[in-house]
Amino acid sequence: LGFLDSSEKSEDLEPNQQLELPLWYLMQQDERNPDFGLQVPDIFTSAYKEIYKADASYVELGRLNKFYYDLGMYLCKFEAGDDLAEMLFDTAQERVKGLKDLCNNVSNENLVDNKKLEHMERMLYEVGNRSHKMFADWLQEKAVNIKSTELVTNHRKRKRDALDGEEGSSSQASQRSSM
Repeated sequence: LGFLDSSEKSEDLEPNQQLELPLWYLMQQDERNPDFGLQVPDIFTSAYKEIYKADASYVELGRLNKFYYDLGMYLCKFEAGDDLAEMLFDTAQERVKGLKDLCNNVSNENLVDNKKLEHMERMLYEVGNRSHKMFADWLQEKAVNIKSTELVTNHRKRKRDALDGEEGSSSQASQRSSM
C-alpha cells in the first residue's frame, strides 16, 4: 500500500478500504473487476440531477468542476452510464440556449471572470463569439474580401468569348453581303 498511499502505515490493503485513484488508472481496469468499485462524484448524483433539471443555466459548472462534461463522458463507461449520459445531454441542451445568447450579446472582456462556464462551454463561447463578430463585420461590409469563384470567372470568360465570336461572325457576314 505504501506506493499507493505514502501516509499509510500498513503494507497491505484492508477489505473495503477506500482509496482515491486517478481516473486514468481506473479506465485501464475492466469495469467488471470486483476489486475496484467506482464512487461517482457528487456532481453526477441524482441530487444534482434534480438541480440540473430545475434550471441548469444557473448552476456554476465552472466552480463545481472545470471539466464537467469531459469527466462525465469518461464516467459514462462505468455503472451509471445511461443515467449519467442522459443527465449530461439534458444539462448541455439547457445550457447551450444561454450560451447562444451570450455569444450574441457579451464581449470577451466581460466573460474573463465568469466562473459559471465549464471548459467546453468556454471554448464554444469563444468560437461562437468570434463567428458572431465575423458575421457582423461581413454585414457591415468591413471585410470586403468576397471574390468570385474560379468557376464563375471561367464561365464569364467563356460567355464573353462566345459573344465575341457571334459578333465577329455576324460582322463578317454583313461585310460579305455588302460585297
